[in-house]
Amino acid sequence: MPEARVIDGRGMEPPEPLELAVAELATLPAGGELVLLLNCEPYPLYAILDRRGYRHRSERQPDGSNRIHIKKA
Repeated sequence: MPEARVIDGRGMEPPEPLELAVAELATLPAGGELVLLLNCEPYPLYAILDRRGYRHRSERQPDGSNRIHIKKA
């Protein structure tokens, strides 16, 4: 199984984390996972993922940030 790719968007201004995530998904291998670290819930990204056939799971971290796991559905 491929190692998860991680984008730490906590210090980025919108829409940069969303744009990086969408670009990364285009090269994600079968069975691969993208992990996105953010200070917010990326609702616009969730809509894009749903439309493109990806599933996602968000985990609230102790520091208040979110860890979003994204895989091809």
